[in-house]
Amino acid sequence: MKALAIIFLALLVNVAHAQQPANDKVHGGVSTQTPAILCADQSDNRIRLVDPFTQDADLWSYPAAEAPPSEYKPTDAKRVVIDGEVFILAAYHGRVRLVRFRDSKLIKDYPSYSSCHSAELLPDGSIATVNSNHGMLRLHHSTDDFVDTELPYAHGVTWDKKRQCLWVLGDRLYRFLYRDRKLSLDQSFDLPMSPTGHDLFPLRTEPKLLVSNNDALYSFDIETEAFKPLSDLQWIKSASQHADGSIWVSDPQRTEIGTSWQSDSVIPVQPTGANQRHTIIGSKFYKARWWQDVNFSY
Repeated sequence: MKALAIIFLALLVNVAHAQQPANDKVHGGVSTQTPAILCADQSDNRIRLVDPFTQDADLWSYPAAEAPPSEYKPTDAKRVVIDGEVFILAAYHGRVRLVRFRDSKLIKDYPSYSSCHSAELLPDGSIATVNSNHGMLRLHHSTDDFVDTELPYAHGVTWDKKRQCLWVLGDRLYRFLYRDRKLSLDQSFDLPMSPTGHDLFPLRTEPKLLVSNNDALYSFDIETEAFKPLSDLQWIKSASQHADGSIWVSDPQRTEIGTSWQSDSVIPVQPTGANQRHTIIGSKFYKARWWQDVNFSY
């Protein structure tokens, strides 16, 4: 009877363990439900995960706070999941890096253009980067194995796992198919107002993309292929959706803290409300988004 009790207890423990979300155990108690903001902070060239409700509350950073800062200026950071393991995909001026979250181990480190603005992980482990001033979409298979495709004003990129395609934002919104380690243009869509795309990021549950350009922020409905205006704020560099469904952007009007492309605050644009702002004191981030699973892509 004692042996049977031990076996039964072990089964219960295993079932309870299996029912826990794999990503809730990744590092220091940080889970997908943690209300945090992931920033590409150019004040000290670190990728930072920050608790927006507490001052000086870095939950994680790369490089770590006690380590020297990166020599490269970060432009974007995304939370990606591979086989239940959480990674951070970081774009820099001149690099793209894949970092394992739980121990900050550098997994991939590829050179890109000095105007690299964002990156995306593809299902086979390859990485796509978009490079604005160079007008280039680069497909990285390894450090030395890459393919360049001209794409004017290249700024944003997102993988669509359901449709098995890559969305790329530049002077237009482009849809590329990815087959046999090759990208092929499938279709493109004119942007509202001006051909100056900046950020591209999916909504949490709906088949829609957040798209910003010099003029405003829009949602793009993938099923109807239509843009809808969300905010008339200009020069929005990053946008994401909170767990409650609200849409937040990096505040483009906080220019007093640095250059015109840097900010220290995120604000809601749908819906808007009084005194709704999260400021990360001392930050000068290019892009900052809510910490979340990106089920659209991974």
